[in-house]
Amino acid sequence: MKKHSNVFYVYTAQKFEAVAKVRVFKNDFGLDLFTYNGKVYEGQTGCVVLQRLEDWPVQVSKLQSENGLEQFNTIVENVMKSVGLSPRYTRPDERKEDLFPKKKKDENIVFAKSTYDGKKHYYYRFYNENGIELFSLKNETGDYRSIYVLCKGLMVNIGHSYHRLDEALKWLSGLENGIIGEIERVFNESISNLNRFADYGFANILDRVDEAKAHNEPIIEARERKREQEAKEHQANRLAEEAAAAAEYEQAIVNAEQSIRRKEKLLNTHIQGKSLIMQLFRKYGINVPLKTQGWIINSLHDIYCYDSNKWSYHYCGNDSTVFTKYLERLVAIANDASANA
Repeated sequence: MKKHSNVFYVYTAQKFEAVAKVRVFKNDFGLDLFTYNGKVYEGQTGCVVLQRLEDWPVQVSKLQSENGLEQFNTIVENVMKSVGLSPRYTRPDERKEDLFPKKKKDENIVFAKSTYDGKKHYYYRFYNENGIELFSLKNETGDYRSIYVLCKGLMVNIGHSYHRLDEALKWLSGLENGIIGEIERVFNESISNLNRFADYGFANILDRVDEAKAHNEPIIEARERKREQEAKEHQANRLAEEAAAAAEYEQAIVNAEQSIRRKEKLLNTHIQGKSLIMQLFRKYGINVPLKTQGWIINSLHDIYCYDSNKWSYHYCGNDSTVFTKYLERLVAIANDASANA
């Protein structure tokens, strides 16, 4: 392959145009290919080879066929006769930096570790006067964004927001020993309180991490014991609720069966979100069509006995044309179950 630069060009609008955000497309055929905006281009001509990157396997099959690679090179040569050779080759010493100079680094953008989560974030320096530098998270905007100060390479949230900037500046200016002194004061208060967690970020700033770990260990253990106890209580409550719900459900079924045997009116109430009468059909294995199941759940109001042994029902909306025969089977099976009990 001829010598070429690290600048990539695409042929568009009858001319070559340098493009920055491209990737070399490695292949087993030694072809100079690159990808740009989801398409595959040929380096010598700057022309599109594939409209979609995912179609490359099909192109591979063509290149692997007899004379496939030769045909591809012939096409490239013919295209070059029309568009010319890409500046990538005619200016082999050209550098990408000359055409796409790097943006000047914003000195107000700082990449630092937070004492809050121990992770690195980008911060923006929005205030720098009288020896006080204030930062906010780079992508955070608005009057209520948090304010940070940089202390020994770590970002510390000082508990103030931008809409109270004057208060924050007054507070910082009034610190007798600066922010490091305030951090030490707060840390010492934590260490002196057996129930107060010592901040590891502050400990890191003060080089007192081992001291913080020793202080926090029993607090962590106590919190873990409390969490485990709460989990056990939650599990016990859940099991008790499930048992109570199961008992309530079973009693509702028993009461419904007794109502049928006593020829009492039975409302199609909902027990734990389920249609009571539909549950009876399911218990007795009576296969009700899906359409009728929907009608029972949504339209059936109650069933009742009349004229000694005949049963009917009340409903809302449209009537069912087949429910009566399933109701008769339900009543018969419920009574048989009582007789065989």
